[in-house]
Amino acid sequence: MAFSIVSRGILRTSREILERNMAATVGAFQQTASPPPNTPISHSDCHRLFLATGGNVCGHGAHSLLWHQMPTAVVQAVRQYSKKSAGAAKLRREVESDSDSDSDDEFERRRQKTDSKRSERGDSAFWRRKMRTLHRILDVNHDGVVSFDDFSLLAKRFNDLGHLTPEVAVEFNDVIKHTWEELFGEITPYNLVTAEQFLTDLHHRLNDKKMAKRIGRFLPYLFKAVDFDHTGHLDLEQYKLFFRCLGLTEDDAAVSFAVIDKNGDGQLSLKEFVHLGRQFFLTEDDSKISKMFWGPLVADH
Repeated sequence: MAFSIVSRGILRTSREILERNMAATVGAFQQTASPPPNTPISHSDCHRLFLATGGNVCGHGAHSLLWHQMPTAVVQAVRQYSKKSAGAAKLRREVESDSDSDSDDEFERRRQKTDSKRSERGDSAFWRRKMRTLHRILDVNHDGVVSFDDFSLLAKRFNDLGHLTPEVAVEFNDVIKHTWEELFGEITPYNLVTAEQFLTDLHHRLNDKKMAKRIGRFLPYLFKAVDFDHTGHLDLEQYKLFFRCLGLTEDDAAVSFAVIDKNGDGQLSLKEFVHLGRQFFLTEDDSKISKMFWGPLVADH
C-alpha cells in the first residue's frame, strides 16, 4: 500500500515538472523573432516538430499551426535536427545493408566449406577400382567373398616361407586378426564380405582419421617374410615371391616392380614398400605409381 502511494506521488511530481518545462519552452518561443504572420507551417515541418518535441507541440490540429505561433529559430533548429537525424538514419541503413551483405558472404563461405567436407575420400571411381582389385586378391579361395579364412590362408602363405622368426610370426598373426576385427567385425564362418561391403567398410576406415593411420599395419610383416636375405631391401626376385604369395604371376610382378622402382636402382626399401602399400589405400590420384603395388587393376565396371 505504501509503495503504491509513493509511486503515485512520483508520477504526479514527474508530470508537474514536465508541464512546467513545457510552459517555459512555449514562453521562450513567444519571445523569439518569428516570420510573417499567418504563414502556415508545412506538414513535414509539423511532423519534424512532432518528433522533436515528443508530440507536445504538434497535435491533431497540426495543419492549422501558424508560423507566428512557432518562431523561426525553433523551426530552423527542428529542420536542422531533422536533417541530421535523416543522415544518421541513412548511414545506419547503409551500415545494416553492408552488415547483411557481409553476413550473406559469410554464410556462403560456410556453405561452400560444408559442401567440401561432405565430399569424402574414397568417392572416386578410381579408388573403388583399386579396392575391388584388393578384394579379388584377398579372396584367396575364389568364392566371391572375403572371410577370415581367406585372411588366415594368406598369412599362412607368408609364414610358410620360413623367413619370419617365431616371435614376429606371432605378431603377424595378431595383426591379421585385429585388422579383420577392425574392418569387418567378429570372426565367424558367417561373416562373409562381398565386394560392395568391402568397399563400404574401407571407405569408412579411410574417412576416420584414427583408423586411417592404422591402415597397412600388416605391410612390414609381408616385407620381412619375403626379405629372405635380411638386407632390408627387396629386389625383383623377392618381389616375385611376394606376388606368388598373393596368388599373382611373376609377369605381373615384373611389370609392377618396373613401375614402382621409381629411381631404377633395382631395389625397394622397407620404407618405400610400406609407403607405396599405404598410398594404394589412401590416394585417389591415378597418376601415383602406388596403383601398381598389388598388381594390375581389375577392369572398370
